[in-house]
Amino acid sequence: MRVIVSLLVLLMFSLNSFALVVDSIVCGLGIKNRAIVSKSDEFKEGDRIYCLTTLKDIRDKTYIIHRWVLDDRHFDVRLSVRPSFRFRTWSYKTIYPSMRGVWKLEVIDNNGKLLKEKVFIVR
Repeated sequence: MRVIVSLLVLLMFSLNSFALVVDSIVCGLGIKNRAIVSKSDEFKEGDRIYCLTTLKDIRDKTYIIHRWVLDDRHFDVRLSVRPSFRFRTWSYKTIYPSMRGVWKLEVIDNNGKLLKEKVFIVR
């Protein structure tokens, strides 16, 4: 019995060791040299909001989804990810007058698992 439990624990550890790790999510008004320009958590209508996600220790080619969420609406952007010690990728959303409120950017892996989220406001 101990052998089976030990094997299950080892298997779970092995599976988790290959999970994507989100180091950070940063939002702002642009991207320059793979970094956020005008970092903020508050925006206004008419802004084009960029969210940059930094992943680390990626072992296999895969993808993530940036899910832009406002109330009961969401907009998905699929982003390719390549093996790397540190990988940065981003997407953007242009904000129109009907899109004021509290937003979330969710980072989701290729299995649908929520990895991390970032909350920001559009006034």
